[in-house]
Amino acid sequence: MIKDLGKITYDAAENLQLEERERVKNGQSSGTIFFLEHQPAVITLGKNAIESNILIPEKYLATKGYDVRKVSRGGDVTVHEPGQLVVYFVLPLKPKAVREFVDGIMNAVISALKSLGVEAAFDDKKPGLWVEDRKICSVGFDLTGRVSMHGIALNVCNSLEGFKLIVPCGLSGVKMTTVSKELGRPVSVEEFSNELKHRL
Repeated sequence: MIKDLGKITYDAAENLQLEERERVKNGQSSGTIFFLEHQPAVITLGKNAIESNILIPEKYLATKGYDVRKVSRGGDVTVHEPGQLVVYFVLPLKPKAVREFVDGIMNAVISALKSLGVEAAFDDKKPGLWVEDRKICSVGFDLTGRVSMHGIALNVCNSLEGFKLIVPCGLSGVKMTTVSKELGRPVSVEEFSNELKHRL
């Protein structure tokens, strides 16, 4: 099942994921995919994050409108801001099928991007999806307990300002991009969401 949450705080979305994970574990649900944008903007640190990859003191981030959260997904530090599509996958996992699960999601995103005219690829050496040397999508899951949480964050029409405050995913010098920048026209989160939903 797919649920649209619109603009929602990080904490509220995390609580919905945790509640749904319990329902899946208890056999009360077959799982849910949540489509949303985070507002206010938030910087999240995954389990492998290096705190120095946030480039300004945390106490100043609030004055710039950013919350900071330590989260259970893998990976380093990233930003979620309005105009970025976040998709959380709270789904049961088959034993030994983690790679198949993640690859299926990434291929769906690549297909949705291609349908709009953006050629993106997955790089095993660098997390996420890339358009040449520009990163367009961040990926991070919590796959413990045979039920997934977290997921993807795809830059659609966000300002990218938050990425100047961090070392994105711990990759120094990385260039970030959006669907709108790549196409040279405004693309809404809704437009991209519609392309992705029927591919999942």
